[in-house]
Amino acid sequence: MKSVRKKTSLSLEEARQEVESLREQIRLHRQKYHDEDSPLISDSEYDNLVLKLQTLEEKYPPLDSPDSPTHQVGGKTRADFAKVKHSIKMLSLENAFVADDLVAFETRAKRTLGLKEKKTPWTYFAEYKMDGLAVEIVYEKGRLKVASTRGDGSVGEDITPNVLQLKSVPSKLRKPISLEVRGEMFMEIRDFEKLNEERKKEELPLFANPRNAAAGSLRQLDPSITASRPLKLFCYGTGLALEASVNSQAELIEFFEGLGLPINPDSRKCGDIDEVMEFHSQAKKRREKLGYQIDGVVIKIDDFHFRDELGYTSNHPRWAIAYKFDSPTAVTVLNDIEVQVGRVGTLTPVAVLEPVQIGGVTVTSATLHNEDEIARLDVRIGDKVEVTRSGDVIPKVLSVKKEERAGKRLRTFQMPDRCPSCGTRVVQEEGFVGRRCPNIQGCPAQVEGRLIHFASKSALNMEGVGPQWIAQFIEKGWLKRPSDFFAITEVQLRTLERMGEKLAKKLVDSIQNSRRTTLGRAIYGLGILHVGETMAEKLADRLQKLTDLNSLKMEDLLQVEDIGETVAESILEFRDENRDEIGRLAKILIIEAKVPLEGPWLGKNFVLTGSLKSMSRGEAQKKIESRGGKVQSAVTKATSIVVVGEDPGSKLDKAHKLGVTVWDEKKFSGELGE
Repeated sequence: MKSVRKKTSLSLEEARQEVESLREQIRLHRQKYHDEDSPLISDSEYDNLVLKLQTLEEKYPPLDSPDSPTHQVGGKTRADFAKVKHSIKMLSLENAFVADDLVAFETRAKRTLGLKEKKTPWTYFAEYKMDGLAVEIVYEKGRLKVASTRGDGSVGEDITPNVLQLKSVPSKLRKPISLEVRGEMFMEIRDFEKLNEERKKEELPLFANPRNAAAGSLRQLDPSITASRPLKLFCYGTGLALEASVNSQAELIEFFEGLGLPINPDSRKCGDIDEVMEFHSQAKKRREKLGYQIDGVVIKIDDFHFRDELGYTSNHPRWAIAYKFDSPTAVTVLNDIEVQVGRVGTLTPVAVLEPVQIGGVTVTSATLHNEDEIARLDVRIGDKVEVTRSGDVIPKVLSVKKEERAGKRLRTFQMPDRCPSCGTRVVQEEGFVGRRCPNIQGCPAQVEGRLIHFASKSALNMEGVGPQWIAQFIEKGWLKRPSDFFAITEVQLRTLERMGEKLAKKLVDSIQNSRRTTLGRAIYGLGILHVGETMAEKLADRLQKLTDLNSLKMEDLLQVEDIGETVAESILEFRDENRDEIGRLAKILIIEAKVPLEGPWLGKNFVLTGSLKSMSRGEAQKKIESRGGKVQSAVTKATSIVVVGEDPGSKLDKAHKLGVTVWDEKKFSGELGE
């Protein structure tokens, strides 16, 4: 995969539209990966989206924004965990995809330090790039004090009780020193497969891959669940300065080992870029035999003296880079194409494949996305196809081996005109790619999909109540709408096969415990078309209780950031068809009160446009948020104040048009008290 940044020749308005589209996609995939542990696309596909956005923001500076995903690290923290602020930000790494990217990395580092000689004055340290969950563990006088996830880079989730349960993480060091250790928590492939086998027997949802299993195991509200999971840790870095004389990465790893901290024994020093490339080549060959998943190699300048001089950008260190692997692929036969109906009625074609091993996992199906993708690939039933499982997510058909068709009579595929689940004639609505079943209330697949969604981790979080059980609840007639969950009894559950007294009690307790939730989760759990987690939270910010949905009007919804007419119409249509159910849930759910923020700008929405002389956009955003305000990406009716620097662009025009208050930099600094 090449990472050459293509020159663009877009007008500013065309570039703006492309930037907004990319940001929306990246935020969705970042949420799925970091917050829900359920990625939709591969790492390499995600990296390409970020690369495109970075290219446009560099070429069109007025389009850059402090709330762009290119200025953010990781995902958001979950509301049900306490927060831990990192003393030093846990940054992500810049990516390399080809050897030229490594050469460019070294050239930039030398240029930053003003080095003109051809010979590079430093050596490198190369480590496997683990495909797990980044954590920070703080030891005070040798004892484990606090453990946290990376979160958004600045603030993580407190997982101390969970980490203290793990045998792989020492609760006491061999020396009574204080330090902040950073590492990667992961699960070995054999342990992941064993865990999924156990979950399958219990008819619990299966983890998609070892990374998701590790993240899901570590982010449990019940530490005993984490304790039962075979999690491992490799340590690779620190936060605050060490209470020891360590001058290089090689010395740091040796120091960790001396303290009894687990390290990856396959890391090693490399004299130059050529040795780094050789290490990468060997790692790529060994990855299938390692027993755990890696998706590349991390290369760091070994000597801390050079690191200190190079420093950091806002997103990543200048002294390290991640050299990613190409995605693994395999060729197999496409035996059939089935159509699945999602919870909002979207029809998705799925390739049924001759079983094939990719990346150590047997693949039997792959997404084909929609009929446009089928036409682009020109795929036919019986074709030999190349399939990838990059990033260990849903497999995808890359290409068709058309040269293998000679003499074969292959069947072309046509998307159905009627829903495979309920027989309703499908529609192609404006704004939709592909076809959709409009029978929202009567389509069995949609009803089941919405019920599964309602119980999912990101919605009501009914632990253990997975698709297999929900399908049986529906078949028994116990479950037709979300509120029915809360009437299910242990007596009913014990009539099901393989349902003992202990499991029945566990599931009922899980359902009843889920009644206590947040308004944002409750709205998201309803499964409204176009309303994801972020949109649900924005709606929740405007409402006091769930039944407020029943009194919303179009003009109310259009005041909410990022809600346009299409989304508003979808919300109102859903509301009109589900008024009674919303009322029933409002009586059942215990909505936790919002914790009020503090600050003089509480409730005010800001937009930053143009270049500020006295501070960066990131600094301005932090100052606004520290005073209770929020920073938006675009000017809307909900915007309170637009802060204008040099070359502000169209946001200033829109502010004048909407009558929004405008502050220049002097006014802004004055209001800050600076």
